[in-house]
Amino acid sequence: MLTPWLYLLKDDEQLLIETPTTRRVVNGPGSVITPPLATAQRRSALVLGPTEYVRLRDTATGETHNIVGPRRYFLGATEEVDEQRTAIPLKRNQYMRLIDQRSGTIRVERGEQSVLLGPTEEVLESPRDGVNIDAMTAVLVRDTRGGGLDLITVPQVFVPTPHQEIVEVRRRILLENHEAVVVKGRDGAFTVYWGRDAERSFFLEPYSELVQFRWSSGIHKDRRELKITHLDLRPKFMWYEFEVRTQDNVELVVGLTFFWQIVEVEQMVRTTDDAPGDICSHARSDIIQAVSQVSLERFLAAFNEVIGAAVLGDDDPFYAERGAQLHAVEVRAVTCKDPTTQRILQEIIQETTNRLNRLQHQESENEVLMRQIEGEIAAEDLRGRLMEVRQAVEEAAARITGAAEGERVRAFFAGLGADLPASDKLAIFHTLRKQEALTALSGGTARLFFTPADVDLRIQTE
Repeated sequence: MLTPWLYLLKDDEQLLIETPTTRRVVNGPGSVITPPLATAQRRSALVLGPTEYVRLRDTATGETHNIVGPRRYFLGATEEVDEQRTAIPLKRNQYMRLIDQRSGTIRVERGEQSVLLGPTEEVLESPRDGVNIDAMTAVLVRDTRGGGLDLITVPQVFVPTPHQEIVEVRRRILLENHEAVVVKGRDGAFTVYWGRDAERSFFLEPYSELVQFRWSSGIHKDRRELKITHLDLRPKFMWYEFEVRTQDNVELVVGLTFFWQIVEVEQMVRTTDDAPGDICSHARSDIIQAVSQVSLERFLAAFNEVIGAAVLGDDDPFYAERGAQLHAVEVRAVTCKDPTTQRILQEIIQETTNRLNRLQHQESENEVLMRQIEGEIAAEDLRGRLMEVRQAVEEAAARITGAAEGERVRAFFAGLGADLPASDKLAIFHTLRKQEALTALSGGTARLFFTPADVDLRIQTE
């Protein structure tokens, strides 16, 4: 501008004046007249809060520096805002790592505080919680100067130093009575820790690691996807399925259940890295050989005996060499590989099932009939006993009645006196009895018919 200008500045404004050879600022409040050939730019002052700060760059030298709030700041003639930042708050148990891009120096800031980055610093690790080290937790750290590892077990809230980095937070290994683990040390040697020992809980030392076993899994044991670190020493079972061929050339698919147990961990580690796979493969070989020597009918009649004898019958050292013991093997399923043969087998099984059902039904009917006959026998036996009791009662009643009647007759005869002959006494007695009978008949509806002999009927003529 060739013509001077007048600028009025507030107290939070400044004017950047540039001429072809100079550059300067004028801060308010006030008035400014620009010289000829000068350009002017009105700028507001920087107002920073308590947690705010800015990184400024000097365009003349390239140096950077910070301006920290709370304050109001006017930029210099060669200053420009490179980045406006906010202080990073840290809690008491938090920390963060910063790196100086100019020198490469790393520093660690720990809470509680608000962290301000230096002009050439960047965040290497964002705020994170310190590690609570207690009886169950330890920290494996690496010294970045010497490269060594150290296990920190002293109870504290652990915050690494600038020359430390956390490699791993380790949990104390707790073993139950039936468990064992294998640890590989820095020299490659294996050590077995048992749950039954006094030292059943421990931290892994630096340069040591738990051995992870990769065992065969699936019903065909064709995938090594089962990852195990803690070995269960209790008896357990696993399923296995494979094909066999009988002596009469029938292909079968046999499903088995193995009951097995790890008994020698050291022996297992020395001889195999896949105990279930080895057990199933070896048992499969023995079973195929045994089944090939029997017919289908013989196998279906006694498949458990055939397979049990093949796997457990001889004193095979194979399983003991791998630190395992087979307790039992059971057939879970038997199917024919060929669908046509399988249908015939199903028909045979169905017919056998029907026959068993009929036999069972007949046995049930026989049992019901036997129970019915037993009930009738018991009822007749009770009736016989009842008749015997009634007979005994009637005999006793008759004896009592007879005794009473005899006593009455004796008293009657004695009352007639000794002078009367016995025949007359007997005639009088019969006459009275007839009178009693007539009295009883007269009181009812019965009819009494007398013959001439009964009434002593006589016809007298003159």
